[in-house]
Amino acid sequence: MVGGQTQAASTSSSVSDVYKKLTTAKNLPPTPVKKRQTTYFDIILKSQNSNHIENDALAVNTPGDTNFKHYLTPNQFGRKYGASPILISQWVKLLKHHSLKAVPLKNRLIIRVFGKVNKIDRLFQTNLNKAKYHQNPIQFGTKTPRIPKKLSRTVWTIIGLTDHNRDYIYPDTSLPFKRRAKKRPSINSGFTSRFTKRYHVTPLYKQQLTGKGQTIGIIAFENVRKANIFRFWRHEKVATNPSRLQIKSVFSPPYCPSEDIQNSDETTMDAEYAGSVAPDANVKIYLSNTDSNLTNFIDVYEQAFNDNVVSSTTNSYGLLDSGSIAILRHRHLLTPVYRQVLSFVLAQGAIQGISNFTASGDSGALNYMVKSENGRELMLDRTLNSSDFFDSNPFITSVGGTTLPFRVKTGYGIIINKHERAWGTDYLWPFFQKQFKLVQKFPNSLFINGMAGSTGGFSHQYQTPTYQLNVPGVNTFKARNLVSGLGQPVLGSNVVTGTDHGRNYPDVAANADPATGYWIYRRTKKHPKNGWDLSGDGTSIASPQYAATAALINSQPGRKQMGFWNPQIYQLAQQPNSPFTPLNSTKDNSNLYYVGQPGTVYNQATGLGITNFDQLAKTYR
Repeated sequence: MVGGQTQAASTSSSVSDVYKKLTTAKNLPPTPVKKRQTTYFDIILKSQNSNHIENDALAVNTPGDTNFKHYLTPNQFGRKYGASPILISQWVKLLKHHSLKAVPLKNRLIIRVFGKVNKIDRLFQTNLNKAKYHQNPIQFGTKTPRIPKKLSRTVWTIIGLTDHNRDYIYPDTSLPFKRRAKKRPSINSGFTSRFTKRYHVTPLYKQQLTGKGQTIGIIAFENVRKANIFRFWRHEKVATNPSRLQIKSVFSPPYCPSEDIQNSDETTMDAEYAGSVAPDANVKIYLSNTDSNLTNFIDVYEQAFNDNVVSSTTNSYGLLDSGSIAILRHRHLLTPVYRQVLSFVLAQGAIQGISNFTASGDSGALNYMVKSENGRELMLDRTLNSSDFFDSNPFITSVGGTTLPFRVKTGYGIIINKHERAWGTDYLWPFFQKQFKLVQKFPNSLFINGMAGSTGGFSHQYQTPTYQLNVPGVNTFKARNLVSGLGQPVLGSNVVTGTDHGRNYPDVAANADPATGYWIYRRTKKHPKNGWDLSGDGTSIASPQYAATAALINSQPGRKQMGFWNPQIYQLAQQPNSPFTPLNSTKDNSNLYYVGQPGTVYNQATGLGITNFDQLAKTYR
């Protein structure tokens, strides 16, 4: 009797701990800056042709348009859309007068500025630890800065000055907000060939397409040890010359330096697989000096586009959930035009002919979001109505995830998946139903690790982009309610149908489930002798492989860079010789909510589906 009571108490406590993780998170505020400390910010100027940038980004990447493939260099972009050299020099002179160093970018729209905090405070009449946005885009304190009107009128917005405010929020949690969730055990991990054989990349190698002459950009916010990456490349028998891997530091306002990671599994995985799928391509890591936030997302991409040496980029980090965005806006810590700035930056990459990819996320259709703040804790929710500012942006190719076929026998029974499907762990529901004692004993196994999948759905932060309009399956959906309001599995749910609006994402998909994931090599202090790790998984493993195949195709002699994929792939998906296979079953094929839409070419779990890269190379213009 006593033993029974003790077990019940232990189980109750364990389950309650898990629910606390799912509903609350500690807030990690920024570290205050000191007067003599150096920090960074960006002045973003008004464009002389701002209304044309997004339209031009689509035009140069749309077959049949008169501007198709008429890419621009950064300097050409600056001449067409940027401010005058005279205006730039006036800003540089003013900033120098206040002991601040200005670095204008080639697009002539962004001036990166750095200097001592006290000098910045004096120029903008503010205290950076309390700075907030006002109606005047150059005002961050109670007083208006004494900046000549002929210059202040040219400012669209400034980013970076509010990043030190203690009212800023950042959820300190292992849940997949800004990056992948904590590692989940793999049932059957593979290597590079798992991707290249399944998705018909091997025929490209037979055509001598190896990525030679191309550079893949890795957008990163955590550092790596180069030795790990070269060790993995040697195992995969690809080029290992030292110059092949470069790391370029990009400095932004430091958020919380103590949290910086120096040997990241995330960045390691991205670099290892980008460089193994494209065995002769160079890999250049654009490394921010601080964790992903509003300012350094802009900075790392602008640095990559300013350098103009990459033909594709990949990003495995998220930016902000809808709830955090709403809170920061309410507190005047987020510029009102941030979403437009982000689109402008990515549109610049598209105009330069760069193929940009991002992981769609690993939380399934039900995204985590911050609902409110209670003291030092953030209250969390999980909802269909939250989406990441970045992963669903219309000027990037969002890569979702699938699960490959597998069969595994455990001491508690058999788990089986018979065909490639959308990544969603509802295939575990029948197993957990039969083995509910396991859930009681190990609640993490279901409520956290067992509630994962390919993030996708409808982002209401953006309108439906023109390339998605009238595509069968876009703005309609089929779904199953597989997770209850309390985050518990729902068995035997029926298919529901409906319509929605906004940016439908992801665009494409590939294997991402940890159950059928990949090996990575990452030797650490904890494991100094054997660095092999079963943690190559999530949509984060799919995105760099897509960026690498873009490099392979770009290395074909005489071919112009593929550029921004989306305007063309939505056309190709509707043609008889489509390189995409939509995963359209309504059964055993969900991302924990959305399922396939038979008879269409698109669904919100896997986008246009999985890619035959050999066919894509033949049909993509």
